[in-house]
Amino acid sequence: MALQDIIQHLRARFGKYERLYDEEHFESESSSYKRCVNNRFGFPRFRKLTVYLILINLILLGLLIHSLHPLITLLLRNNELFAINFFVDHAAHPEAFPRPDGRKIPRILHQTAPNDTIPEIWATSQQSCKEAYSDFEYKLWTDEGAREFLEAEFPWYLDTWDNYPFPIQRADAIRYFVLYFYGGIYMDMDTYCNSSFPIDQLESLPGNDHALFKSTLPTGITNDFLISTAKHPAFASAVSRLATFHQTTRLWARLQPYAAIMLSTGPLFLTLAVQQYLLGQPILPSPTIQIMDPANLLPYMTDFETATWHQGDAQVLKWLGDRPWTWFSLGFVGVTAGLYTFNCVLSRTFTTLYRKLL
Repeated sequence: MALQDIIQHLRARFGKYERLYDEEHFESESSSYKRCVNNRFGFPRFRKLTVYLILINLILLGLLIHSLHPLITLLLRNNELFAINFFVDHAAHPEAFPRPDGRKIPRILHQTAPNDTIPEIWATSQQSCKEAYSDFEYKLWTDEGAREFLEAEFPWYLDTWDNYPFPIQRADAIRYFVLYFYGGIYMDMDTYCNSSFPIDQLESLPGNDHALFKSTLPTGITNDFLISTAKHPAFASAVSRLATFHQTTRLWARLQPYAAIMLSTGPLFLTLAVQQYLLGQPILPSPTIQIMDPANLLPYMTDFETATWHQGDAQVLKWLGDRPWTWFSLGFVGVTAGLYTFNCVLSRTFTTLYRKLL
């Protein structure tokens, strides 16, 4: 009687099926019954696993695209955001460019060095710039002086400043703070000044906010030559993002120094910060941002490009950087391989757990 109750219970649960003749009625089950049991306990579980894997992959891809969205935007909209829109007339007389609003850019030349003792490799270039801009106030920002300035004006940033693993990150960061706070011109120490830049041509443009950047390849702008009015919103965008970008790179900075420096404080960081500012502007190109071709600057300066902070990883990444679609393709291959490996591991783990539960 108990066996009949069990059979009726199974029939009610799994549907009707035909049992093959068996004198004892328990030595074998019909093929339809086996199919029913397999469908109930087997294949749907694996179909669910497939659905779960697809959902997990979609979530991971969504998070990846979200995190890489600024870089994707830069790659696709570089010509719109950072097109060259400012040209210097080398033969023009200063009086040819009226400045109804007066001087907008403070006559201050900023440079950075670890301390007051300038290395011999930079001595000549530094002196050339001091002579070319002899009518400017000259500010040399040493590590000690920069920290004192930040402690007085931007104390919220000191924790990030003190925890940078590479000195060049502090040299990068301080230029954004001093240009935001004071305005003026910034030049790297390995820049030889042939003559002073005609700031009056920049000041003749309409509006009160002006920032001049030098374009670079393959995308964006560089940070070795900068001109800005004080309190420019583009530099406000930069200084407000420094701490966040440091948190993004600090865990892997020692493993990939060049990439970490570029993204946390270097030219790529500045490009993304200015890009974020530009995306919020009502029109593009923005009248508050001027981009120059490096070739147009040759009468005024020569960049020796000593790049003392470059390490062994820089050459490979610079090679990829000159070929944006190459690193984009490599990134796609890497993501695809990573997702495939992740799915294989996850699928095997789920299958093992399922078998243990049976």
